[in-house]
Amino acid sequence: MSRYLQLLEVFAIREIKSRYKSSILGFLWIVIFPLATAIILSLIFGTFIRISTEGVPYFLFLLSGLLYWNFFQQGFILAKDALIWNRDLVVKTAFPKVTLPLSYVLSRVPDFFVSFLILLIFYLIYGYNLNINFILIILFILPILLFLAGISLIISSLNAVFRDFGRIVDLFMTLLFYATPIIYPDTAIPHQYKLFVLLNPISDAIIFTRDLLFKNNIRYDLFFLSLILSLPIFAFGMIFFIKMEKKIVDLI
Repeated sequence: MSRYLQLLEVFAIREIKSRYKSSILGFLWIVIFPLATAIILSLIFGTFIRISTEGVPYFLFLLSGLLYWNFFQQGFILAKDALIWNRDLVVKTAFPKVTLPLSYVLSRVPDFFVSFLILLIFYLIYGYNLNINFILIILFILPILLFLAGISLIISSLNAVFRDFGRIVDLFMTLLFYATPIIYPDTAIPHQYKLFVLLNPISDAIIFTRDLLFKNNIRYDLFFLSLILSLPIFAFGMIFFIKMEKKIVDLI
């Protein structure tokens, strides 16, 4: 186990350093990306289309929705190509290959905490009062990490063997973005479709975050639901990757 953890640490730190090594703005992109995304979407859906957010400033509404979505999306984009980017390492070196996609997922954890601080700052700027319950939002990183890791293990192994699979997944991610209540409130979802939305752990995280921030309502049921959904996905992802590992080395 210690060998796995050491490799995860080494690969994750390597990815964080290499990501911003040749960038002019460097680590500032951790701050710029979530703000720029929120500003652009706020102009489109808050100013032009004018989606109702039940009195919550739309920019702040978006930041709360993008907190977990950006973490999931960016971690997934990196992890799905982790084996392809490290082809020589995968083929020529004997080590637990599962650590590669997992390390790319973990490399996005610092970005999440920066985005969390940005959300906190704008929450105060807009005149809301903080309380100790605010910290509960961070709890959701556990089920989202498990969910993201499980999905990434499945997709990265398939993408290494079937290269076209990555393009199909990119399309799916676009559909998932609009199927998740990021740019609109969960109250806008018709009742008959609400269950399908709640089966998405990212939706659960976003609804939990917004209910806590703007309604002072702690939805522990959503946390446990997302955990129950994420654990088997993570377990299946690990089993699937291990079964695919030899095929990956032969066909990548």
